[in-house]
Amino acid sequence: MRQIVVSLIIFVLTFFLFIGSGNEIVLKSSLLKEDTFKTIEYQKPERLQREGACSLVSDKTIYLTFDDGPSYLTNQILDILKEKEVPATFFLVGSNLDTYRETVKRAYIEGHTIGLHSNTHRYNEIYASLDAYVNDLKILKQRVKSIIKENPRIVRLPGGSSNVVSRKYKKGIVTEVTNYLNDKHYYYFDWNIDSLDASGRVSKEVIYNSVVNNLKMGANVVLMHDTNTKQTTVEALPLIIDYAKANGYTFARITKNTPVCHHHINN
Repeated sequence: MRQIVVSLIIFVLTFFLFIGSGNEIVLKSSLLKEDTFKTIEYQKPERLQREGACSLVSDKTIYLTFDDGPSYLTNQILDILKEKEVPATFFLVGSNLDTYRETVKRAYIEGHTIGLHSNTHRYNEIYASLDAYVNDLKILKQRVKSIIKENPRIVRLPGGSSNVVSRKYKKGIVTEVTNYLNDKHYYYFDWNIDSLDASGRVSKEVIYNSVVNNLKMGANVVLMHDTNTKQTTVEALPLIIDYAKANGYTFARITKNTPVCHHHINN
């Protein structure tokens, strides 16, 4: 009889423990559904460093670059980049810098790279000697630093490092300049896709086709311009971005860790 009572007690305790355990499981499951399965937004990393990779972001990366700004169009470009969530790189000249200080500051705050192009952009002056180039670069650097509070070290030479116009002013000057930039820990970048928007007033269709028809695997450094006459560049920009995203390309800004894009030096 005693054994039957003990067995009955054990059975009752086990039953209630099972029921309690089951209720606990249901409760935990409810909490998981409520607290765990929410939509969580993750920010993409600023860059992914991969040793020996052709680009830092993906195997199909586009670096949009804009030369010769800032201008009254720069804010329109920034609006498009912000809407499309795309970073870019701006190589500045000194002519309009004081007028558009706040625009440059905006570009920097919104995560774009601010690079140096030239203070004067006058080939006959900056390519007259190494000292002339260095002086021009240092003036622009200090002016940009006063706006973004950071030492800019990303550079693009006027005409690119392959330009031959500089021969008229000093033979071998580009070789001297690029050696100086490398020695002083600047990072100069050319391009491997030309939007052709420097060729006077070209249509947005020409700019669009010049870019998308030349995209490839690896790093695509696109040359565009940001001056008062480049309204069609602004019009082509969202079309280029939409095409690239639809075809699996990723956008990135140039940094000192970006694999370099250099032309063959012809002077």
